[in-house]
Amino acid sequence: MRLPRRGGGARVQLFKAAVKEVALSLFPDTALKFFSIRSRRQIERKVHELGLDTLARQISRENDGRVASGPFRGMRLDLNAFPVHVFGPMLLGTYEQELHPALEHAIERKPSHVLNVGCAEGFYAVGMAMRLPHAMIYAADADPKAVRATMWNAELNGVGRQVVPIGIIHPGEFDHYLTPNRSLLIMDCEGGEFTLLNPQTDPVLSLVDMIVEVHPKAGSSQMIWRRFEKTHRCERLDYIPRRGIAEESRGEQGQEWLLLTQSSS
Repeated sequence: MRLPRRGGGARVQLFKAAVKEVALSLFPDTALKFFSIRSRRQIERKVHELGLDTLARQISRENDGRVASGPFRGMRLDLNAFPVHVFGPMLLGTYEQELHPALEHAIERKPSHVLNVGCAEGFYAVGMAMRLPHAMIYAADADPKAVRATMWNAELNGVGRQVVPIGIIHPGEFDHYLTPNRSLLIMDCEGGEFTLLNPQTDPVLSLVDMIVEVHPKAGSSQMIWRRFEKTHRCERLDYIPRRGIAEESRGEQGQEWLLLTQSSS
């Protein structure tokens, strides 16, 4: 098949996307781990190049390494465990602030089980463990360093026994970690949501609340919305640009989240 004529950069991106798709289809777990680690290393290099690690350390010194505001105020984070470009906003409490009301609502519902798919450094997994001391928290990520960082930050905050590390989540496995009517799913897995969020493969998903970051490059939020419109109240939240020190430096103008709450509850 002949590719349409585009600039050299566009052709390279198309080729890389095709290679990634083939690798994920042939060796799904190995490829997912490889691409996750590669993405993390690219982010770590960019963090250092932009000086965001230095900025985060300055904020950390001012806050004694603790989150200053928001749902997880007081949580400690080790910047060395898993360097990311949003540590500054995390420590300030402005990170993904669009979700703050949804997180508080989810906490009020007192889920007994929380599954965080794409746990990264553990911001959500550890934060929810601190806010829900009687809940079991499962932290999943394809990058082994992310899982280790989450557990390190969990120990740092005294919730190590409450957080359970797991690796890659596959379709058909959600009922291993989620209990009908008493569970919360928090998902940020770089486009994997379109494969994983399928109530036909995982019926338990029809009976849990969900907070999902949608990655428009991988698909439309309407695709997920339609799968759950009969079982959930769906709300879409769009990213609100920041200014100054609170800017998350991602440039994701299309960033959005879906909040899915069980209709029956």
